[in-house]
Amino acid sequence: MTSVSATLNHPPAITSWQDIFDPDTRIVIDPEAVLLRWGEIALLLDLAPFGHRAAGPPETVAQALPPMPQAITTAISDLATRFAALMRCETVRVRLEGVIGNACRKVHADYTDLRLICTLAGPGTDYTLGDDPDAPLQRIATGAVALFKGQEFGPGHRACLHRSPPIEGSGDKRLVLVIDTPARHLHG
Repeated sequence: MTSVSATLNHPPAITSWQDIFDPDTRIVIDPEAVLLRWGEIALLLDLAPFGHRAAGPPETVAQALPPMPQAITTAISDLATRFAALMRCETVRVRLEGVIGNACRKVHADYTDLRLICTLAGPGTDYTLGDDPDAPLQRIATGAVALFKGQEFGPGHRACLHRSPPIEGSGDKRLVLVIDTPARHLHG
């Protein structure tokens, strides 16, 4: 497993999910966490737009979502379990969205501690390592898992500014997985 951690003053480096706890790290990007075939993703993408939400124990939260290909259910369960272990929480919130328009295109920091975002299809999430929302943006590769530090991560930590790429009128569709800790959970 390799992942990429990015800090404000340093280029991305090979690292692990644990590096999100470094006060200078705003985002960790893992390009190898999800391996799905296009056919499995295309089945869901054809149903867009949609937004499915579930909350519960990480091992079973994916079963609370509508039926989908088993490989996607397994990937969600695996990521939710790994995310919950990292953040030491017993439950997680999961959102799976089929997006056909502009969703959350303003550059912002989430009001949470940590958010996992994985764009399974379509253009990936844009982000910047600084505090200026007008700074040039970088794009996360489709299929890569990104851990975005939010405003509530903890003292001495800085959030990662990001946005959904604007796709209105482009014909693009996105399939996006988001995993959060329980509301306002702070790691301990």
